[in-house]
Amino acid sequence: MVLRSCWKSRHKNSPGPAAATAAAGLVRAGSAALLWLCVTQFACAGGALAEPKNVVQKEAEFDITYNDTVTSQNQTIYAFNHTVSRNKTEGVRVTVDVLSQGFESPILFVVRQKQAVLSFQIPLILRGLYQRKYPYNHVGRTLCQPPTRSASETQFFFVDVSTLSSQGTNYQLRVSRVESFTLHTDKKFSFTASPSQPQYFKYDFPDGEDTVIVKVNSEMTFPCSVMSIQDIQCPVYDLDNNVAFIGMYQTMTKKGAITVQRKDFPSNSFYVVVVVKTEDEACGGPLRFYPLRPDELMDAGNRSKFIDVVVTPAIKSEVYVMGMLFCLGIFLSFYLLTLIMTCVENKRMKKRQEVFQIPADMSPAETGNMATSCDGLLR
Repeated sequence: MVLRSCWKSRHKNSPGPAAATAAAGLVRAGSAALLWLCVTQFACAGGALAEPKNVVQKEAEFDITYNDTVTSQNQTIYAFNHTVSRNKTEGVRVTVDVLSQGFESPILFVVRQKQAVLSFQIPLILRGLYQRKYPYNHVGRTLCQPPTRSASETQFFFVDVSTLSSQGTNYQLRVSRVESFTLHTDKKFSFTASPSQPQYFKYDFPDGEDTVIVKVNSEMTFPCSVMSIQDIQCPVYDLDNNVAFIGMYQTMTKKGAITVQRKDFPSNSFYVVVVVKTEDEACGGPLRFYPLRPDELMDAGNRSKFIDVVVTPAIKSEVYVMGMLFCLGIFLSFYLLTLIMTCVENKRMKKRQEVFQIPADMSPAETGNMATSCDGLLR
């Protein structure tokens, strides 16, 4: 009897069968969710531990072409070093070419220097009018050289290569020195430039020259190009989408010239930057067709341009003064000649009047008598 009453008491305080079933279902669902979370986290952690990212650093040298492959699981760092002299400016150029076709993700190249960082991706996407996109798989960039105060200094810089593509992408990397990086007065220098391979050079004002003229010539009308004069500072704006951000610039087809004064550049030197544009509309060229899709990549074609650059001294102020004085002298000579001719003609006219007033066959005595008689009459 006691046992039965006890069972009845428990039965009255406990929930019904439906509530118990629902509670059990919630417990099972929560346990399953917790178990799934633990399993997935363990699997992700195990995958991350199983495939760590491999970073390889190589001691690299100038004028050597490196053929390598990059994926999302490996990153290559090329370490370079070179000697920088205070009295000699030497350019360094990085050239990259991607050999793989149809790669899914771009490759990022980052050049880390002492006082500057240069980064670009391949394919390099340059935009034209109406946001047209032009991809370039071959890129060449000149590194901005930071100034040095010591007579000779060894500087290091690194080229990092990385991507998010799981597939291997083949590329070529080459770092070389630009021997003819400094321009000289009255010496023509020839080079080739393209939208993805801009060029720039340094010019130092010689003693006694305060104004120079930078002349750029080409036998090719198109592609359209831009010449820019920029101060010696990093970064150098040498792409079509940023060349107009700083300094003086001028679009050109065959010829261009910019006058540069020493007082505008505290360092007594400047960069001559030449950039080839992605399109020719800025120079009056034809307008290309509009892409069917906004994200469609357009073929840029061959837009390399052979260019000559020469820096010549400008006309000095003394020459301007001499020219003005010469022109003034010419005008004064005309006035003086006119005055002399007027005086001569006036003298001739007076002589002719005297000749017509006095007959030629009349003697001086008769002339005197006549004058006397005339004077008497007037009195």
